[in-house]
Amino acid sequence: MPRREYLKNQIDILPDSVIDKIQEYIAFQKFAIGLFDNDTDYLTAIPGMIESIQEGVSTPLSECIPLSEVWPDV
Repeated sequence: MPRREYLKNQIDILPDSVIDKIQEYIAFQKFAIGLFDNDTDYLTAIPGMIESIQEGVSTPLSECIPLSEVWPDV
């Protein structure tokens, strides 16, 4: 059985939580070899990324952690 068919068969038996991780990995690989036209296409290919960005945009700055606490050397 060719590798591509083997991988497709293996994906069919995995739980959805693992499928999400595989989808993220595939999106990154496509980004790494230049298959996306822009960053927006790449980010929308990652499960839950749009929702995460929208949540971040709607969060008031007063509720955010200062950058210096996240990355003290920045």
